[in-house]
Amino acid sequence: MKNFVSLLVFTALTVAMASGCHMIECGDGTVEKDGQCVSINFIQTDAGPDLCTNGTHWNSDTQSCWVNPSEVCVSGTEVVWNEDNTAFVCRSTGTPELPECPEPGTDGTICINGKVTYFINPDNMNQFMETEIDDASVLSTLEIVVYDPLDYASVGDDSVPLGLATVDPETGGFKAEGISIPSQGYVALVVRDAGWVTADATPTNWLFTGIAYRAAEGQNLLNVPAVAIPKELLDHWHEALPPGFLNASASCSENDIYRCGTWIGIYNHNTGSEKIPVDGVNPFFKTNQSIPTTDIAFLDKDGTGGHTILTPGTDRDYTSDTGVVMYFGAELTSYFGLCDMMVGDSSCNEWEMQFPKSLQGGSSQGAIFVQYVDGTRLN
Repeated sequence: MKNFVSLLVFTALTVAMASGCHMIECGDGTVEKDGQCVSINFIQTDAGPDLCTNGTHWNSDTQSCWVNPSEVCVSGTEVVWNEDNTAFVCRSTGTPELPECPEPGTDGTICINGKVTYFINPDNMNQFMETEIDDASVLSTLEIVVYDPLDYASVGDDSVPLGLATVDPETGGFKAEGISIPSQGYVALVVRDAGWVTADATPTNWLFTGIAYRAAEGQNLLNVPAVAIPKELLDHWHEALPPGFLNASASCSENDIYRCGTWIGIYNHNTGSEKIPVDGVNPFFKTNQSIPTTDIAFLDKDGTGGHTILTPGTDRDYTSDTGVVMYFGAELTSYFGLCDMMVGDSSCNEWEMQFPKSLQGGSSQGAIFVQYVDGTRLN
Protein backbone atom coordinates (compact mmCIF):
# COMPACT_ATOMS: atom_id res chain seq x y z
CA MET A 1 0.00 0.00 0.00
CA LYS A 2 2.78 2.43 0.95
CA ASN A 3 4.61 1.77 -2.31
CA PHE A 4 1.43 2.23 -4.38
CA VAL A 5 0.53 5.54 -2.74
CA SER A 6 4.06 6.84 -2.99
CA LEU A 7 4.22 5.96 -6.70
CA LEU A 8 0.89 7.67 -7.40
CA VAL A 9 1.86 10.84 -5.57
CA PHE A 10 5.36 10.89 -7.01
CA THR A 11 3.86 10.79 -10.50
CA ALA A 12 1.62 13.74 -9.66
CA LEU A 13 4.53 15.77 -8.32
CA THR A 14 7.20 14.98 -10.89
CA VAL A 15 6.49 18.01 -13.08
CA ALA A 16 6.37 20.43 -10.16
CA MET A 17 9.47 19.21 -8.29
CA ALA A 18 12.71 21.00 -8.89
CA SER A 19 15.37 18.84 -10.46
CA GLY A 20 18.19 17.64 -8.25
CA CYS A 21 19.98 14.55 -7.01
CA HIS A 22 19.43 14.89 -3.25
CA MET A 23 16.33 13.19 -1.84
CA ILE A 24 15.32 13.13 1.81
CA GLU A 25 13.66 10.14 3.44
CA CYS A 26 10.00 10.73 4.36
CA GLY A 27 7.81 8.71 6.69
CA ASP A 28 4.49 6.98 6.08
CA GLY A 29 1.76 9.22 4.67
CA THR A 30 4.22 11.80 3.29
CA VAL A 31 6.33 12.35 0.21
CA GLU A 32 9.33 14.57 -0.55
CA LYS A 33 8.64 17.85 -2.38
CA ASP A 34 11.16 20.65 -2.75
CA GLY A 35 13.23 19.30 0.12
CA GLN A 36 10.32 18.88 2.52
CA CYS A 37 8.00 16.02 3.49
CA VAL A 38 4.39 16.88 2.65
CA SER A 39 1.19 14.94 3.31
CA ILE A 40 -0.11 12.65 0.58
CA ASN A 41 -3.66 13.72 1.39
CA PHE A 42 -3.31 17.35 0.34
CA ILE A 43 -0.66 17.80 -2.33
CA GLN A 44 0.13 21.49 -2.72
CA THR A 45 1.09 22.57 -6.23
CA ASP A 46 1.08 25.74 -8.27
CA ALA A 47 0.68 23.85 -11.54
CA GLY A 48 -3.12 23.58 -11.35
CA PRO A 49 -5.54 20.76 -12.14
CA ASP A 50 -3.65 19.53 -15.20
CA LEU A 51 -1.08 18.02 -12.84
CA CYS A 52 -3.62 15.82 -11.04
CA THR A 53 -3.31 12.15 -11.95
CA ASN A 54 -5.75 9.26 -11.69
CA GLY A 55 -6.71 8.88 -8.05
CA THR A 56 -6.60 12.63 -7.37
CA HIS A 57 -8.77 15.59 -8.23
CA TRP A 58 -8.32 19.34 -8.14
CA ASN A 59 -9.75 21.38 -5.24
CA SER A 60 -9.95 25.05 -6.14
CA ASP A 61 -10.37 26.17 -2.50
CA THR A 62 -7.10 24.63 -1.33
CA GLN A 63 -5.36 24.91 -4.73
CA SER A 64 -4.25 21.31 -4.40
CA CYS A 65 -4.69 17.83 -5.80
CA TRP A 66 -6.65 15.75 -3.34
CA VAL A 67 -6.01 12.03 -3.23
CA ASN A 68 -9.22 10.09 -3.84
CA PRO A 69 -9.26 7.44 -1.11
CA SER A 70 -11.59 5.17 -3.04
CA GLU A 71 -8.86 4.70 -5.63
CA VAL A 72 -5.96 4.54 -3.17
CA CYS A 73 -7.45 2.13 -0.62
CA VAL A 74 -7.64 -1.20 -2.40
CA SER A 75 -10.20 -3.95 -1.97
CA GLY A 76 -9.91 -5.50 1.47
CA THR A 77 -9.38 -2.12 3.14
CA GLU A 78 -11.60 0.71 4.34
CA VAL A 79 -11.02 4.46 4.44
CA VAL A 80 -10.61 5.89 7.95
CA TRP A 81 -10.49 9.70 8.27
CA ASN A 82 -9.12 11.67 11.19
CA GLU A 83 -11.38 13.85 13.33
CA ASP A 84 -10.76 16.93 11.14
CA ASN A 85 -11.31 15.03 7.88
CA THR A 86 -7.94 16.29 6.69
CA ALA A 87 -6.14 12.96 6.33
CA PHE A 88 -6.97 9.29 5.96
CA VAL A 89 -5.46 5.85 6.31
CA CYS A 90 -6.37 2.57 4.63
CA ARG A 91 -7.33 -0.02 7.27
CA SER A 92 -7.63 -3.71 6.47
CA THR A 93 -11.09 -5.24 6.73
CA GLY A 94 -9.87 -8.80 6.35
CA THR A 95 -11.75 -9.25 3.06
CA PRO A 96 -10.06 -10.62 -0.10
CA GLU A 97 -8.03 -8.21 -2.17
CA LEU A 98 -8.61 -7.57 -5.87
CA PRO A 99 -6.94 -9.56 -8.63
CA GLU A 100 -3.53 -7.97 -9.03
CA CYS A 101 -2.86 -5.99 -12.20
CA PRO A 102 0.47 -6.26 -14.01
CA GLU A 103 2.39 -3.13 -14.89
CA PRO A 104 1.03 -1.18 -17.90
CA GLY A 105 2.15 -2.63 -21.22
CA THR A 106 5.00 -1.14 -23.22
CA ASP A 107 2.51 -0.90 -26.10
CA GLY A 108 0.39 1.61 -24.16
CA THR A 109 -2.19 -0.90 -22.93
CA ILE A 110 -3.40 -0.83 -19.33
CA CYS A 111 -5.06 -3.11 -16.78
CA ILE A 112 -8.31 -2.36 -14.96
CA ASN A 113 -9.45 -3.99 -11.73
CA GLY A 114 -12.28 -3.42 -9.27
CA LYS A 115 -15.54 -4.91 -8.01
CA VAL A 116 -19.11 -5.12 -9.24
CA THR A 117 -21.46 -2.74 -7.41
CA TYR A 118 -25.25 -2.59 -7.42
CA PHE A 119 -26.76 0.68 -8.69
CA ILE A 120 -29.38 0.12 -5.98
CA ASN A 121 -29.09 -2.80 -3.57
CA PRO A 122 -32.17 -5.00 -4.20
CA ASP A 123 -32.00 -6.23 -0.59
CA ASN A 124 -31.78 -2.72 0.84
CA MET A 125 -33.21 0.05 -1.33
CA ASN A 126 -31.61 2.64 0.98
CA GLN A 127 -28.15 1.69 -0.31
CA PHE A 128 -27.32 3.57 -3.51
CA MET A 129 -24.10 3.04 -5.51
CA GLU A 130 -22.30 1.51 -2.53
CA THR A 131 -23.15 -2.21 -2.27
CA GLU A 132 -20.71 -4.69 -3.77
CA ILE A 133 -22.12 -7.98 -5.09
CA ASP A 134 -20.74 -10.91 -3.12
CA ASP A 135 -23.21 -13.70 -3.92
CA ALA A 136 -21.47 -16.31 -6.10
CA SER A 137 -24.76 -17.46 -7.64
CA VAL A 138 -25.48 -13.87 -8.72
CA LEU A 139 -21.96 -13.12 -9.92
CA SER A 140 -22.00 -16.21 -12.13
CA THR A 141 -24.85 -14.68 -14.19
CA LEU A 142 -22.95 -11.58 -15.31
CA GLU A 143 -19.85 -10.57 -17.23
CA ILE A 144 -17.98 -7.30 -17.78
CA VAL A 145 -16.92 -5.98 -21.16
CA VAL A 146 -14.70 -2.94 -21.77
CA TYR A 147 -15.81 -0.56 -24.53
CA ASP A 148 -14.94 2.77 -26.03
CA PRO A 149 -18.00 4.58 -24.58
CA LEU A 150 -18.20 7.22 -27.27
CA ASP A 151 -17.95 4.62 -30.02
CA TYR A 152 -20.68 2.51 -28.44
CA ALA A 153 -22.91 5.55 -28.01
CA SER A 154 -22.51 6.21 -31.73
CA VAL A 155 -22.86 2.75 -33.29
CA GLY A 156 -24.37 0.57 -30.55
CA ASP A 157 -24.00 -3.19 -30.96
CA ASP A 158 -21.56 -2.76 -33.86
CA SER A 159 -18.96 -1.34 -31.47
CA VAL A 160 -15.97 -3.66 -31.07
CA PRO A 161 -15.13 -4.39 -27.39
CA LEU A 162 -11.73 -3.34 -26.08
CA GLY A 163 -11.58 -6.40 -23.85
CA LEU A 164 -13.31 -8.70 -21.40
CA ALA A 165 -12.96 -8.58 -17.63
CA THR A 166 -13.00 -11.88 -15.79
CA VAL A 167 -15.07 -11.89 -12.58
CA ASP A 168 -14.20 -13.92 -9.51
CA PRO A 169 -17.51 -15.46 -8.36
CA GLU A 170 -16.23 -15.73 -4.79
CA THR A 171 -15.23 -12.09 -4.33
CA GLY A 172 -16.84 -10.11 -7.13
CA GLY A 173 -13.40 -8.81 -8.10
CA PHE A 174 -12.58 -8.42 -11.77
CA LYS A 175 -9.55 -7.74 -13.92
CA ALA A 176 -9.25 -6.73 -17.57
CA GLU A 177 -5.76 -6.77 -19.08
CA GLY A 178 -4.30 -5.45 -22.34
CA ILE A 179 -6.85 -2.64 -22.74
CA SER A 180 -5.97 -0.16 -25.49
CA ILE A 181 -7.09 3.37 -24.70
CA PRO A 182 -9.29 5.05 -27.35
CA SER A 183 -8.14 8.34 -28.82
CA GLN A 184 -10.72 10.29 -26.81
CA GLY A 185 -9.21 8.94 -23.57
CA TYR A 186 -12.25 7.17 -22.09
CA VAL A 187 -13.02 3.54 -21.32
CA ALA A 188 -16.35 2.10 -20.16
CA LEU A 189 -16.90 -0.92 -17.95
CA VAL A 190 -20.14 -2.56 -19.03
CA VAL A 191 -22.01 -5.14 -16.95
CA ARG A 192 -24.29 -7.47 -18.89
CA ASP A 193 -25.69 -11.01 -18.92
CA ALA A 194 -23.04 -13.73 -19.13
CA GLY A 195 -22.92 -15.08 -22.68
CA TRP A 196 -24.86 -12.12 -24.05
CA VAL A 197 -25.10 -12.05 -27.85
CA THR A 198 -26.09 -9.20 -30.13
CA ALA A 199 -28.73 -11.32 -31.84
CA ASP A 200 -30.91 -11.06 -28.73
CA ALA A 201 -30.63 -7.70 -26.99
CA THR A 202 -33.42 -8.44 -24.48
CA PRO A 203 -31.83 -8.64 -21.01
CA THR A 204 -32.39 -11.82 -19.01
CA ASN A 205 -30.95 -10.80 -15.65
CA TRP A 206 -28.94 -7.61 -16.12
CA LEU A 207 -29.42 -4.44 -18.13
CA PHE A 208 -26.53 -3.49 -20.37
CA THR A 209 -25.10 -0.88 -17.95
CA GLY A 210 -21.89 1.09 -18.40
CA ILE A 211 -19.85 3.53 -16.36
CA ALA A 212 -17.03 5.42 -18.07
CA TYR A 213 -13.62 6.47 -16.78
CA ARG A 214 -10.88 8.69 -18.06
CA ALA A 215 -7.78 6.71 -18.88
CA ALA A 216 -4.19 7.40 -19.87
CA GLU A 217 -1.34 5.29 -21.17
CA GLY A 218 0.97 4.06 -18.45
CA GLN A 219 -1.65 4.39 -15.69
CA ASN A 220 -3.69 1.35 -14.69
CA LEU A 221 -7.23 1.96 -13.42
CA LEU A 222 -7.33 0.34 -9.99
CA ASN A 223 -10.21 -0.41 -7.61
CA VAL A 224 -12.93 1.07 -9.81
CA PRO A 225 -16.56 -0.11 -9.60
CA ALA A 226 -18.57 -1.60 -12.42
CA VAL A 227 -22.29 -0.84 -12.01
CA ALA A 228 -24.99 -3.51 -12.21
CA ILE A 229 -28.74 -2.91 -12.70
CA PRO A 230 -30.96 -6.01 -12.47
CA LYS A 231 -33.88 -6.30 -14.87
CA GLU A 232 -36.33 -6.33 -11.94
CA LEU A 233 -35.37 -2.72 -11.14
CA LEU A 234 -36.16 -1.67 -14.70
CA ASP A 235 -39.60 -3.23 -14.35
CA HIS A 236 -40.12 -1.30 -11.12
CA TRP A 237 -39.13 1.97 -12.81
CA HIS A 238 -41.57 1.37 -15.65
CA GLU A 239 -44.37 0.83 -13.15
CA ALA A 240 -43.44 4.06 -11.35
CA LEU A 241 -43.90 6.23 -14.45
CA PRO A 242 -47.41 7.32 -15.49
CA PRO A 243 -48.98 5.31 -18.36
CA GLY A 244 -47.97 6.76 -21.72
CA PHE A 245 -45.26 9.03 -20.28
CA LEU A 246 -42.51 7.65 -22.50
CA ASN A 247 -44.80 7.77 -25.54
CA ALA A 248 -44.90 11.55 -25.10
CA SER A 249 -41.11 11.79 -25.01
CA ALA A 250 -39.54 13.70 -27.86
CA SER A 251 -36.44 11.47 -27.85
CA CYS A 252 -37.85 8.05 -26.96
CA SER A 253 -40.12 6.32 -29.44
CA GLU A 254 -39.64 2.83 -27.98
CA ASN A 255 -41.78 3.43 -24.85
CA ASP A 256 -39.08 1.60 -22.91
CA ILE A 257 -36.42 3.07 -20.62
CA TYR A 258 -33.89 0.46 -21.67
CA ARG A 259 -34.62 0.24 -25.40
CA CYS A 260 -34.54 4.03 -25.71
CA GLY A 261 -31.08 4.25 -24.21
CA THR A 262 -30.93 6.16 -20.93
CA TRP A 263 -28.23 8.40 -19.45
CA ILE A 264 -28.24 8.53 -15.64
CA GLY A 265 -26.55 11.66 -14.35
CA ILE A 266 -25.60 11.79 -10.67
CA TYR A 267 -24.93 15.39 -9.66
CA ASN A 268 -22.66 15.53 -6.63
CA HIS A 269 -19.96 17.31 -4.70
CA ASN A 270 -16.60 15.56 -4.96
CA THR A 271 -15.08 16.31 -1.59
CA GLY A 272 -12.26 13.78 -1.73
CA SER A 273 -13.71 11.74 1.13
CA GLU A 274 -17.12 10.94 -0.35
CA LYS A 275 -19.55 11.91 -3.09
CA ILE A 276 -22.43 14.00 -1.73
CA PRO A 277 -25.55 14.33 -3.94
CA VAL A 278 -26.54 17.83 -5.01
CA ASP A 279 -30.25 18.60 -5.07
CA GLY A 280 -32.03 21.32 -7.00
CA VAL A 281 -30.03 20.95 -10.24
CA ASN A 282 -31.85 21.71 -13.50
CA PRO A 283 -30.27 19.49 -16.20
CA PHE A 284 -29.35 21.08 -19.53
CA PHE A 285 -27.87 19.80 -22.79
CA LYS A 286 -26.09 21.29 -25.78
CA THR A 287 -26.01 25.09 -25.55
CA ASN A 288 -28.18 26.32 -22.70
CA GLN A 289 -31.12 24.16 -23.76
CA SER A 290 -33.10 22.69 -20.91
CA ILE A 291 -33.76 18.98 -21.41
CA PRO A 292 -37.48 18.63 -22.30
CA THR A 293 -39.46 17.58 -19.24
CA THR A 294 -41.05 14.76 -21.25
CA ASP A 295 -37.57 13.25 -21.76
CA ILE A 296 -36.48 13.07 -18.12
CA ALA A 297 -37.41 11.70 -14.71
CA PHE A 298 -35.79 12.16 -11.32
CA LEU A 299 -34.88 9.38 -8.91
CA ASP A 300 -36.49 10.09 -5.53
CA LYS A 301 -36.78 8.27 -2.22
CA ASP A 302 -39.94 6.55 -1.08
CA GLY A 303 -41.38 6.77 2.42
CA THR A 304 -38.76 4.38 3.79
CA GLY A 305 -35.82 6.23 2.25
CA GLY A 306 -35.31 3.71 -0.56
CA HIS A 307 -34.17 5.01 -3.95
CA THR A 308 -37.17 3.62 -5.80
CA ILE A 309 -39.46 6.42 -6.96
CA LEU A 310 -39.27 8.01 -10.40
CA THR A 311 -40.80 11.49 -10.63
CA PRO A 312 -41.61 12.63 -14.20
CA GLY A 313 -39.93 15.82 -15.29
CA THR A 314 -43.35 17.23 -16.08
CA ASP A 315 -44.00 17.29 -12.33
CA ARG A 316 -40.73 18.97 -11.34
CA ASP A 317 -37.87 20.60 -13.21
CA TYR A 318 -35.00 19.84 -10.81
CA THR A 319 -33.37 16.98 -8.92
CA SER A 320 -34.23 15.95 -5.36
CA ASP A 321 -31.77 15.24 -2.55
CA THR A 322 -30.61 12.16 -4.47
CA GLY A 323 -29.14 14.43 -7.15
CA VAL A 324 -30.06 11.90 -9.88
CA VAL A 325 -31.66 12.51 -13.28
CA MET A 326 -32.54 10.00 -16.01
CA TYR A 327 -32.58 11.26 -19.59
CA PHE A 328 -34.53 8.88 -21.84
CA GLY A 329 -33.38 8.57 -25.44
CA ALA A 330 -30.09 10.26 -24.61
CA GLU A 331 -27.99 11.18 -27.63
CA LEU A 332 -24.24 11.74 -27.76
CA THR A 333 -24.11 15.35 -26.63
CA SER A 334 -23.07 17.56 -23.73
CA TYR A 335 -24.88 17.65 -20.40
CA PHE A 336 -24.51 20.00 -17.47
CA GLY A 337 -26.63 21.40 -14.68
CA LEU A 338 -27.67 24.80 -13.36
CA CYS A 339 -29.00 25.50 -9.89
CA ASP A 340 -32.65 26.37 -9.42
CA MET A 341 -32.21 29.32 -7.08
CA MET A 342 -35.89 29.19 -6.18
CA VAL A 343 -35.31 25.96 -4.25
CA GLY A 344 -35.05 26.99 -0.60
CA ASP A 345 -32.41 25.01 1.30
CA SER A 346 -30.99 23.18 -1.68
CA SER A 347 -27.32 22.27 -1.44
CA CYS A 348 -27.20 23.33 -5.10
CA ASN A 349 -26.96 26.95 -3.95
CA GLU A 350 -23.53 26.11 -2.53
CA TRP A 351 -22.42 23.96 -5.46
CA GLU A 352 -19.59 25.42 -7.50
CA MET A 353 -19.24 24.20 -11.07
CA GLN A 354 -15.50 23.82 -11.54
CA PHE A 355 -15.74 23.09 -15.25
CA PRO A 356 -16.99 24.72 -18.46
CA LYS A 357 -20.72 24.15 -18.84
CA SER A 358 -20.40 21.04 -20.95
CA LEU A 359 -19.69 17.42 -20.18
CA GLN A 360 -19.49 14.52 -22.61
CA GLY A 361 -22.29 12.02 -22.20
CA GLY A 362 -24.75 9.91 -24.08
CA SER A 363 -26.23 6.48 -24.45
CA SER A 364 -27.50 4.15 -27.14
CA GLN A 365 -30.53 1.96 -27.64
CA GLY A 366 -30.40 -1.11 -25.43
CA ALA A 367 -28.03 0.44 -22.88
CA ILE A 368 -27.90 2.56 -19.76
CA PHE A 369 -24.89 4.71 -18.89
CA VAL A 370 -24.21 5.99 -15.39
CA GLN A 371 -22.11 9.13 -14.99
CA TYR A 372 -21.09 11.22 -12.01
CA VAL A 373 -21.33 14.94 -12.73
CA ASP A 374 -18.98 16.62 -10.29
CA GLY A 375 -17.06 18.99 -12.52
CA THR A 376 -13.64 17.49 -11.94
CA ARG A 377 -13.35 14.39 -14.06
CA LEU A 378 -15.38 11.62 -15.70
CA ASN A 379 -16.06 9.44 -12.63
